[in-house]
Amino acid sequence: MAPDEDVPAPPAAPDADHPPAEALEPSPEERRLAGSPHATAANVAVLALTRAARSFTLYDPANKVVRALIADFRDRFRAVLDGFGPLVLDVHPFELALGREVVYLERDRERSLAFRLFRDGVRRLSFAADTSWEELLRLLQILSIRYTGVRQQEDDLVTLLRKAGFAGIHVSAIEGFVPEEEQKEGPLDAELLRGSRARHDPPPQWDLPLPPFPEATPLRYRAVAPELLERLRGEETEDKVPRQALRAVAELLQTTQGADLQAVLGFALEVREYLLVEQRSDLLVELVGLVRAALAGAPEASFAVLETWLDARTLRALVSALRPEEPDVPPHLADLLDAAPGATLDRLIDLLTEEGDGPRAPLLRRLVVRGCRHAPETIGARMRDATGPGAVALLRLLAEVDPAAALHSSVEATTAEDALLQREALRQLEGAAFSPEIARGLHHLVESRHEPVRLAALPVMAARGPRVFPALRSHVEKHAARLSAAEAEAAGQAMARASSRAAVETFGEWLRPKGGGLLGKLVKMTAAPVVQRVALAGLRGLDGDDAASLLALVAEHGEASLRAEARAALAARPKGGPRG
Repeated sequence: MAPDEDVPAPPAAPDADHPPAEALEPSPEERRLAGSPHATAANVAVLALTRAARSFTLYDPANKVVRALIADFRDRFRAVLDGFGPLVLDVHPFELALGREVVYLERDRERSLAFRLFRDGVRRLSFAADTSWEELLRLLQILSIRYTGVRQQEDDLVTLLRKAGFAGIHVSAIEGFVPEEEQKEGPLDAELLRGSRARHDPPPQWDLPLPPFPEATPLRYRAVAPELLERLRGEETEDKVPRQALRAVAELLQTTQGADLQAVLGFALEVREYLLVEQRSDLLVELVGLVRAALAGAPEASFAVLETWLDARTLRALVSALRPEEPDVPPHLADLLDAAPGATLDRLIDLLTEEGDGPRAPLLRRLVVRGCRHAPETIGARMRDATGPGAVALLRLLAEVDPAAALHSSVEATTAEDALLQREALRQLEGAAFSPEIARGLHHLVESRHEPVRLAALPVMAARGPRVFPALRSHVEKHAARLSAAEAEAAGQAMARASSRAAVETFGEWLRPKGGGLLGKLVKMTAAPVVQRVALAGLRGLDGDDAASLLALVAEHGEASLRAEARAALAARPKGGPRG
């Protein structure tokens, strides 16, 4: 038999239908056996392999669920091989071990990958770090044959694996099954040992062909009515199967108690994965509600299980099912979120950070604000390590939950290096009452290394009045060499707005030549061009003879590029005296 005759054609390679990257993140329940990071990654990869291999017993190979699981298997295995190098798994009757750490445990013989490998003689599987995807896909084909039960009487796993001719996958096996390595069974019942051991042989001709019947009856077929065929096909449609899976979970939870409940919860977890792939968020809510009701007698266990079930993928699916303009949180979803407020709030904050200014941002913000009733300190703790759009979203949330804490965090954010966060801090401080702390924060923003932040902060600071004028003057005098034309204009206007009298006095000090009399009139203006622009920008909006005389000074002795602007400002002033 040729090596390829025992293996069906490979299923469709993963394509755009496979779940997004976030769906490939290992869930907390998949880590329950592993310890070290290497073992954790191996645990997740082996579970992805078993799920993909078992999927052929439930779905057609071309089904989108199978493609999604194959893509999951590919990404998990590449992650462990690329991240930790070669993977060596020791095979035991019901376990796969990485060194001394168990990375797979399943005692159900029908489901256990370890049992199938061990039964056929495999004792170790080794994957090289550069194992190709073609070889991993070939391994998946071989294991799917053993799960589906196709031609198991012809070749066992060891034969199929050796026929495959792997280069990156090495198989250590024994010839045949070794009984003493199997877990020992208990002794026979004493009553059975005392029973009769008489032999009862079949008749000598029992296996011969049956004699022909004297009267032959023709085989007749009855046509099945179209409506009956339609009902039969309808039992397996994509719309009916998810609902039937949910009903199965409900029936099992109603009839199960004690230790068997964990087995049912494991089955319910697989149903959850199926509903996530099928994007049936409406049924996800019902499923989580059933689990919560089953655990109602043990609140602490209920919290732990629900926090595991309401992971990032599940929450994303539940939120995506809501309309962005949803006026309020639906009662059924609010009830579930309240049942597990701890980790759920962190995950909702992550979703809001990812959403940014997207259409569902208002809805997610309401969900987070609602969740903060149970853990108001969560946002403040997250703020310490947040950057970029995530920090902006958290600061806005904090303003809704705790305005006083938001102002304090905004002042701290003014010293950050992130321009987005500084702009949000400025927005928070703009409407706050004046205080030394607020003034200090605004001064930090005026001194920011980001020019757009400085341009936005100058008018906000100027609105605080004469108290901030010294800081504005110091800013211009200290950074005159670096001021752009735009910032010089903004600084001059801010000084004039903060205090018109102090601005005119300062501009006069900058523009008038040192020394008076005739010599002073003959000496050209010594102020730097950028300082002249600051003064010109401020003088445009000021009234009075002093301001007019300073404009005339710039128009006559100022920088050549500024004289025309100064003359235009003089011409625009009202005739007949100073304005106001």
